[in-house]
Amino acid sequence: MKFKFIKTQQPEYYQECMLRWEVQHKPFGVPPDSNLFPEEENSLHLVALEGKEVVGCVIFHFKSEGEGEIEPMTISSTYKGVGFGRKLVHALEKALIARGIRQVVLFAKEEAVNFYHHLGYHSESQKIVKFGIPHIAMKKLLAAS
Repeated sequence: MKFKFIKTQQPEYYQECMLRWEVQHKPFGVPPDSNLFPEEENSLHLVALEGKEVVGCVIFHFKSEGEGEIEPMTISSTYKGVGFGRKLVHALEKALIARGIRQVVLFAKEEAVNFYHHLGYHSESQKIVKFGIPHIAMKKLLAAS
């Protein structure tokens, strides 16, 4: 398993999009969408590769000086529970610190809140409904190590 930052023009990006759809949207009956969100082009895309197959991803959107938002991490069902999700988030955070990012927010599904708490994220709100799904806003201050 290796981690790689990719751009939207690279072949892994299509795999990333399909993985995100398969895990996050297909269960809700949402069809695949080939439209590129405006922020995707300028975001950091970190993928987990097993050979040449994208099996996990996490995306960071820059919001303002020193801060931004992490999109929900996506892990292939085949690789859930094997422990590399934590490593994927830590790799992203390390890269963010190197880029001067000091604060990140994310919106975690209820079942992921404990995972992010263990990584140092703190709940910032009660339930928020995003895309028809309850989420909790979470925040973490990143410190250079």
